[in-house]
Amino acid sequence: MLIKKIKAKNFKTYLNLDLDIATDPDKPIVLIGGANGGGKTTFFDAIYGALYGLNISGKQHFVELLNAGALHEVEKKIELEIHFAGKVLNEDQSYVLHREYMLNSAKKVVEGVRLNMNGTIFSYGSATPPTQRAEQEAQVNKIIKANLPEELSKYFLFDAMEAGNLLKEDRLKRVIKENIENAMGFNKYLSLAKAAEALTQDYTAQSLELEKEKQEYLAIVEEKKAKEEEIKKLDEEHQEAIDYSVSNQEVYDNLKAGLNQESTLKNKINSLESQMDQLQEKEKSYRSDLSDFNGNLETHILLPKLAQAFKNQVSLILKENAENEQSAKEKLSEPFLQEILSKAVNYLSGKGYKLSGVSVAEVAESVLKELKSEKKSSKYDFFESAEIKALEKLVNDPYYNPYPALHKRKAELDLAIKNAQKTQQELEGLKAQVSGKDYSFIQQFEDNEAKIKTLKVELDNQRGELEKLERKIHQYDIPTTEEPDPKFERLKKLQPLFEKIANTLLKSKKEQIQVRMKEDLNANLEAYRDVISKVELSEDLKNLNFKLFHKAGNEIYLSQLNTASTQVVVQVLLKSLHEFGDYDPPVMIDTVMGVLDEKSRSTLLENYFPTLSHQTILLSSDSEIRPESDLPKIEPFISKVFTLERDKELQKTEVTEGYFNYEIAE
Repeated sequence: MLIKKIKAKNFKTYLNLDLDIATDPDKPIVLIGGANGGGKTTFFDAIYGALYGLNISGKQHFVELLNAGALHEVEKKIELEIHFAGKVLNEDQSYVLHREYMLNSAKKVVEGVRLNMNGTIFSYGSATPPTQRAEQEAQVNKIIKANLPEELSKYFLFDAMEAGNLLKEDRLKRVIKENIENAMGFNKYLSLAKAAEALTQDYTAQSLELEKEKQEYLAIVEEKKAKEEEIKKLDEEHQEAIDYSVSNQEVYDNLKAGLNQESTLKNKINSLESQMDQLQEKEKSYRSDLSDFNGNLETHILLPKLAQAFKNQVSLILKENAENEQSAKEKLSEPFLQEILSKAVNYLSGKGYKLSGVSVAEVAESVLKELKSEKKSSKYDFFESAEIKALEKLVNDPYYNPYPALHKRKAELDLAIKNAQKTQQELEGLKAQVSGKDYSFIQQFEDNEAKIKTLKVELDNQRGELEKLERKIHQYDIPTTEEPDPKFERLKKLQPLFEKIANTLLKSKKEQIQVRMKEDLNANLEAYRDVISKVELSEDLKNLNFKLFHKAGNEIYLSQLNTASTQVVVQVLLKSLHEFGDYDPPVMIDTVMGVLDEKSRSTLLENYFPTLSHQTILLSSDSEIRPESDLPKIEPFISKVFTLERDKELQKTEVTEGYFNYEIAE
């Protein structure tokens, strides 16, 4: 397939693109330069849309695709047209495929498609009767598929920046599997083998003599068909889940990282809010204690000072009172006095004194009365007993002045409140960083991951059941007769024949791919230049993969390659698939060397691009393929160079000759 010309009217940044991009056989490269936002990706989209059509969801989407300059100047219609050459059934054909899109009176998007194949016209559109449209559309799709099936286009018309994604575990398997099965023609032989197997089973059923045995056999065959349909459905569901996982892995990783970051952020916010709450509690406690202090000022300040001022005087009062009390305690009690007087009376009576008429009790009462009349007076006698106790309490109570502690707490609070302003600002800043994103996608993605595992187990189980059914089917044999049955014999040979062809083809192409990849990687993969001993492609069509091995014997793990090396590995893989596949499409690379180091860039320019395809369209900025240093390396292989120039005011892209003002030699 060779793309000769691309036209685009009113499509995104292109108001009227009409560009010849055909290549010469010995100059396979078309180099198209453009600054970021200059229209390179839209040029890519124009070719893709012209080949496979635009999937416009509605009026708003149509308006978004429409060139802004077309809104007031020309008819609101998007037109894409591609001229290409290709072979169908080994015959050269020239094609002009034209597509146009516009809104009808009901503001619905309508389309028109017209394919001219060497003068034979196929056309259909929104107004075409369904039956006629189905027939014409099928013809157009068949022709496009014969040149480059849409499912393979993404591997030959691709964004190099996305190349690394191809090496992700499941996507890599799909790349190789789809390319080998479809691009290299295995599918048609495997389909023939499948058809031969079905014919053999029909013939076997017809040949069984016993009706009961025939019915059992047919029941097993039907069960096998149902099982195959079930496996096909599960396989599609499994593949769909894997596609979803692969295409959304980056979004998931970013959201997951964002969620983790947001979780850390929220923990920090909670911590700061807790600090602010604690500060409020401290302030509240301080104000309560301060209020208590002010309300009991006499207790905390005046009484201690009063006690201090009158301490000496009060001490004298208390001392005198104490002495008086002590003196009173030392007075003789009445019984004791009676005892003393009784002894004194007895003593005197014993000495001959006449004291028989003296009453000791009366004498004691008289003495006590006399003693009481002699009580010592005090200058503090005006104090009541309760007042004396109050004075004693005044000077002896322990006093605590909370003011110094309150003052210290106030200083600490003032500092904390000052810092709290910064904390509040930090808090508001952190809250502003909380994205408010909807993280439900994370759960959706993880559910899909779990679904992949469940489906894988279910598929393994179902395939095990299918193998059992196949063994049962093979237990049935056509009754042996004396007459040979050449038809059955031929049928029995067809299935293994086609499978053998597919396996032989696989083995042959596998070896070719391994050899070519080894050569190209040793030449182009700078990090392992000339040290790759083997590229090993697996033989299992259901679980395709490839491995790289170092000359030292160890495996070079794809997951450990850096981004630049990954990009080179994928491009080398695609080159070999392109070379040994059944299709001969052009290769179109958008953003050709965004992440490559200097050596990798140089080796790709000198070794890879010149031999990649019969038509390689490179969409590059002047930092990817630098006009002065890089362009000379591929200049001998360039047929045409263009530069896309974006007019921001008019919102359109124009194409000029030359690559950023550099012309190439004729």
